[in-house]
Amino acid sequence: MYRKGVIPLERKERTFMAGFCIIHKELQDLESITHLLHPKETTTVQALKFGKRKSSYLLGRYAAKKALSILFPTVAADSILISSGIFKFPVIESHHIHNTKVSISHCDTIGIALAFPESHPIGVDIERVNEKGIDALKSVINDQEFNLLTSYLLPSSVCYTMIWTIKEGLSKILKTGLMADFNILEIESISKEGNAYISTFKNFAQYKAVSYCIDEYICTLVLPKNTSPILSEFEEAITYRLEQV
Repeated sequence: MYRKGVIPLERKERTFMAGFCIIHKELQDLESITHLLHPKETTTVQALKFGKRKSSYLLGRYAAKKALSILFPTVAADSILISSGIFKFPVIESHHIHNTKVSISHCDTIGIALAFPESHPIGVDIERVNEKGIDALKSVINDQEFNLLTSYLLPSSVCYTMIWTIKEGLSKILKTGLMADFNILEIESISKEGNAYISTFKNFAQYKAVSYCIDEYICTLVLPKNTSPILSEFEEAITYRLEQV
C-alpha cells in the first residue's frame, strides 16, 4: 500500500513542486517489487543478510522512486540509481534526472520520501514514539527545548521524539547525519497551527519544521522558513497511511 502526491512550495518569487510517497509494506511484499530497482540496487539488496536492513533499504528506495515519478513520470524506475554519499545521504544517479534531490526516512514497515528541486531543500524524518528510548534522546535535547512543548500537555515520550525528528530533519538538509553536535541544531520556538507543530531554529533561522503526531508516530518536514508549503495532500496521505499500521 502506498500513496503519493504533490507538495507545492510557494515562495514570493515562484512556486516549486515536490513529490512525496508514503508506503506501508512488509518485507515479503517489498521483495515482489524488486523490478523497480536499478541493477546496482539489486546487487546491494542481495548482499544484505538481515531482514530489517533489507526492509529499510527497499522501503526507502521504493518510496523514493515513487516520489520521483511525480516529477518525472516518463523515467523508468529501474533506470534510476539512488546511491549513498560518503555521509549516507541519498544521491540520484540518472541520465534523465538532473538538479533533483530526495530525502528518505523509514521506521518499522513505513517508508517516506520527498523528491524536490536542488534549489529548494527539504528534509523528512519519521520515528515511532518509544518510552524505552527516552534516555538516549535526552542526551541530545536540553531542558529549554523540552519546555517548549509542555504547554501542549503531550506525553514526555512524544515531546522528546518530536524534538528528535525536528533535529534529524534539519541534519538531513545540512547533510551531516548524526555526526553533528545536536546542540548546534537547537530549537528556538514551537507553536501549534491546526494539526501541525511549527518549529524554528536558534542557529539556522532560515529554516522551519512542520511536525505531525499520528498515533505512535511523529513525522517532521524541515524546509526554508519563508516557504509556504501546501500540505493538505501530504497531511491526508500520512494520516491515512499511518492509521492503517
